[in-house]
Formats: sequence, C-alpha cells, structure tokens
Amino acid sequence: MFSTDNLSKVHSEQYKFIQERISGVEKHFGNICTTLGSYARKTAKLRDKGDELSKVLSDYGEFETLNKSLRSALCEVGDTLAAVQDYRNVEVERLETKVVGELSLYGGICKTAREELGTCFKFRQQEMNIRRNLEKTRNRHPQNRQQIVIAETKLQKSTQEARRACQNLEEQMDQFEQRKVSDLKKTLKEFVQTELAFHAKALELYTKAYGQISDIDEEDDLEAFRNARDVFDAEFRNALKGDPSGRAEVLGVGKGPSLSPVIKSSRERKKTRKKRDITKSTEKLQIEDYEEINEEELSSDDD
Repeated sequence: MFSTDNLSKVHSEQYKFIQERISGVEKHFGNICTTLGSYARKTAKLRDKGDELSKVLSDYGEFETLNKSLRSALCEVGDTLAAVQDYRNVEVERLETKVVGELSLYGGICKTAREELGTCFKFRQQEMNIRRNLEKTRNRHPQNRQQIVIAETKLQKSTQEARRACQNLEEQMDQFEQRKVSDLKKTLKEFVQTELAFHAKALELYTKAYGQISDIDEEDDLEAFRNARDVFDAEFRNALKGDPSGRAEVLGVGKGPSLSPVIKSSRERKKTRKKRDITKSTEKLQIEDYEEINEEELSSDDD
C-alpha cells in the first residue's frame, strides 16, 4: 500500500506531466498562430503591391496611343494581374478566418485546461492533508475512536470529491489531446488547400499574362513610331524650304539679339572667308548655314 508521501509524489509527477502538455500546446500553437498571422499580413501586403503594379501597367497602357500592340498588352496584363490579386485577397481572408482564427482559440482552451488541472489537484491536495491528519490521529490517539471515525469520514468525503475531480480532469485532458490533434490537422490542411487553390488559379492567370505579353509585336510598334516620326520629319523639311522666318522658327532661333551664340559665331566666320562665292543666293546660303550649325553641334556633342 502506498504511503501518503508516495501518493503525494505520484500526484505531483502527474500534475507536472499534464502541466507540461498544456504549456507545450500553448507555446507551440501560439508560435504557429503568430507565424501564420505574419504570413497572412505579408500576403496582404503582396496583394496591395500587386494592385499597384496592375494600376501602373494599366495607366501606361491608357497613355500609350502609338504602339497599339504594347497598349493592348499592358491593359490586358494589368487586368489579369488585378484578377490575381482578387484571388490573393480570398487567400488572405481564408488564412485569417479559417487558419489563424481557429488556432487563436487555443489561448482560451489552454487556460481552461489549466484551470481544470488546478481544480483537480486542489481536491487531491485536500485529500492528502486529511489523510495525513488521520495518520497522525491514529498514531497519537489510537484509543480515541470517535476522533478517528470523524477523520475517516472527512477522508472518505474528500476522496470522493478528489476522485470526481480527477475523473473530470481525465475526460477533459482526453478531449484536449484529441481536439488539439484534430484542430491542428484541420487548420494545416486548410492552409495547404488555400495555398493550392490560390497558386493553381494564379498559375492559370500568369500563363494567360505570359501569352498577352508575348503578343506584343515590336516590329509593328516600331513601324508605327517611324511613320509618326516621318510625318514630323516631312514637316520639318518643308519648313526649311519656306520663308526665312519659318525656317528660323523651325530652328528655334529669332532675329537680332535673340540669335544663338552658335549661329552668330558661324555667320561672323563666314563674313571673313575670302573664298566664299558672294553670288550664292540667300536661300542657298541659309541652307548651308543650317548644315554647318548641325555639323558643329554634332562635333561639340562628340567632344
């Protein structure tokens, strides 16, 4: 038969064992919950950045009126990326409610289990104290049957209360262990399923976006640019063949003091050249002026 000290030691070891189980769940579930919460928040930030990327691509598409294939691709890719972020938003909501939300309940669950543990061992400790008093009474007053019977009655009542408390604790701990495993399994499966659903849809949409980007026709867009540029070049050449004031406007120069230093210095050098044919027409002279200015500007750029 176990002595009171032996029973107390067994009870203490059992208390420590259950306490460690509860504390382990509380700690590790808390870590998992915190990390998944951070994962969900970072995913939400990625969703927001994806929305920004979608917007800037669409804005550029609306701006680009010359390169038609580029404009079309930018607008379509912007819409496709926006759809990806819609699915990512669903991913965030499911992570927050069905994963993080479920695990966050374990703060309260562990607290309740710890309270049940404390109640059970409180009754056990009371039983141990009454048992010790009974042993003392038997040792000190073996002939005092009345006092011994009173102590035995108290012990019997205390034992019943402790037994009920321990039985309740055993049921609670069985449920705690079973629920812990079941809930963790459920939430981790929900996490993986959520990620699978998002990435499967994202893969489909990113594949679509890849095709939209591939439809950009560099040659057609370059040809469109060249055609537009040629229109301005033609207008520029036509302006050079017109009246002097029109040519000056095209060249970006004015009259008198407003002439640029490059043009003035060029004309001053022309006046000092002895070999210049003074019979050249004004129009031909001005065209050569323009060509020389261009040559000087290109030379200065090379320097």
